[in-house]
Amino acid sequence: MNIKVYIDQFSEISHLKREQQYVLLEKACKDACAKLKFLNFYLIAFLIRTLFVTILSGGSYLLFGYSVWLIIMTIIVGLLLSRIAVTEINTYLLSKSLKEIILNKS
Repeated sequence: MNIKVYIDQFSEISHLKREQQYVLLEKACKDACAKLKFLNFYLIAFLIRTLFVTILSGGSYLLFGYSVWLIIMTIIVGLLLSRIAVTEINTYLLSKSLKEIILNKS
């Protein structure tokens, strides 16, 4: 997971220096992975992408029949929607862990 994307994104730590934010975000990432046990951010992303593409492609096949362009478009839409979902889930998990780290720290 690219933690640098989340620097200056959380209001709880945006007042800190970038290096301090990076350290806190790294701790939050490790904490979130530890809580999820066998799931990590990469596995969650893979499962969500697979789920979105499968459901949308399968649904469009069942509803509209076999059309190469339609299948390609649903795969693209599925990947775009899964990217949004993965980003939201990652942000939520990091935010939750970050808040716990800040509460334990103070």
